[in-house]
Amino acid sequence: MSILKGAKRAFLSLSIMMAGCAPFDEEPQAPLIEGDITRASWPTVVQETSGLALYAGLNWTVNDSGGDAVVYGINDQHAIAKQITISGAKNVDWESLAQDDEYLYIADCGNNRARRAVVQIYKVAWTSLLAVDHEGSVEALRMNIRYADFPALGPRKNHRFDCEALTVVDDALWLFTKNWNNEKTNLYRLDKSAADQTVSSEQVYEVDGLITGADFDPLSRRLVLLGYDKNLIFGQSFIWLIPVEQQLLWDRARRIKLYPYAQWEAIAWNPLGDGNELILTSEKSPLLDVSIGRLKIQPDLGL
Repeated sequence: MSILKGAKRAFLSLSIMMAGCAPFDEEPQAPLIEGDITRASWPTVVQETSGLALYAGLNWTVNDSGGDAVVYGINDQHAIAKQITISGAKNVDWESLAQDDEYLYIADCGNNRARRAVVQIYKVAWTSLLAVDHEGSVEALRMNIRYADFPALGPRKNHRFDCEALTVVDDALWLFTKNWNNEKTNLYRLDKSAADQTVSSEQVYEVDGLITGADFDPLSRRLVLLGYDKNLIFGQSFIWLIPVEQQLLWDRARRIKLYPYAQWEAIAWNPLGDGNELILTSEKSPLLDVSIGRLKIQPDLGL
């Protein structure tokens, strides 16, 4: 759940007019050098979309805090094709999806008020999800992730233990925090197979904003981070593109502003594109209706 909710959405609506939605084949409204998003409306049932995975021809998403423990598969006609309950799971604050060839990972890691030293990841087999015709339920493996560096008393404001971004990089899960205190992000590496684990931050990156999504492309070995500026009225959505070896090659990272400014919450590389296309989703807000968007990356960025 992001800062744009509640009263803070009212501040944003004073400064930026709500944008309408357009089909994917329509040109962006105002060309920028980099970062134009073409977009289309999504079903209102996912108006708090907070994660994205692309698998078997469907766009998979979840709603964030307080929503049902349900994964939605949405087709290219923007209709709900699958609506699957995760048995025994609770949506405390589902904020991200990650994927590999075998599993979908649901990150219940939202932590706005830093009340959680332990967060959960639900690991669901793709074979189980695809076996459901339209509606049904599946079982998941639950992973408990404890922050080793979480303060004993627990911070309540301006902390760095919120999280909305999880992705698979090679054989590990990489979790990126949403740092309210310094607009940086901390990287935690997780074992994909360990049910209970305690992890410490490995790296800190100067992202100059609040990170809401991440995805890694194993073919180009590029990682994308999605976020927005903390400035409420004159803020900007952005992505970071970063080459990856064993670590992020941050000295070669490239930041790109996005148009339109909206509550973009999730991002994924399009496996059916040319290697330079990203898919994004936006929550319903004063900036934009619930939407799915496409972003073409210029191939001459040197990444």
